[in-house]
Amino acid sequence: MKRYTLFILMTLFALAGKAQENVDVWFEQANKAYTTGNYDSAKIVYEKILAADMESVPLYYNLGNAYYKMHDYPMAIWCYEKALKLDPSNEEVQTNLAIANHAIVDKIEPVPQSFIVKGWRNARASLSGDGWAWCSIVFFALLLVSLFLFLRSRKVGLRKLGFFTGLVFLLAFALSVVFAAQLKQASTTQDQAILMTPTVTVKSSPSEASVDLFVLHEGTKVSVLDTANGWCKIKIANGSVGWLEADNMRFF
Repeated sequence: MKRYTLFILMTLFALAGKAQENVDVWFEQANKAYTTGNYDSAKIVYEKILAADMESVPLYYNLGNAYYKMHDYPMAIWCYEKALKLDPSNEEVQTNLAIANHAIVDKIEPVPQSFIVKGWRNARASLSGDGWAWCSIVFFALLLVSLFLFLRSRKVGLRKLGFFTGLVFLLAFALSVVFAAQLKQASTTQDQAILMTPTVTVKSSPSEASVDLFVLHEGTKVSVLDTANGWCKIKIANGSVGWLEADNMRFF
């Protein structure tokens, strides 16, 4: 029985290695196509990698660049947003997303955020989810060192140092765990979307017969608050709320 188990594990590892090798070859092919100006070919290969259930920040970033070069700004924005879900601290993606957003029709002013909310979000976005997870491990180790110093040191000054540094590292550990958990949840939750239809009218309720509220254009980012019978209740950056058919959007 152990031999069969070992054989199965070895087979799975071999298949995984082969799949990764194929992905690396495809990614290199797509990059070469992009650098030679064959953006459509690059896009096809990048999407082939996504179809193989592989995703990464460089993959979404490069795919977004290919779409941008093809003047498909909604898809470019979608790709950049997907990349930022994996790593909100990536400055190159942030820059290209800002450039792509300048190319779309709707320029929506966001609702001003409080100092606390803005500071919290900026701090959370300073690292990726994996980055905060590693930070939590480091802070926990430092917390143990401070605890050891507090409990075993005979000098009052060292005990005080261990106590206060322990409090700091405890707070840092708690924050890093919360940030990592929130970013992990955000990366797996599809509660936002990019409009893909050139022009769409937002309704007051999930029905074509309902009142028209306002008009949006392709490339606009919306938050999805609720769904009902193929419709989505959406919210845009300025706080306006309404209903759109889900077919007009691509979720991320």
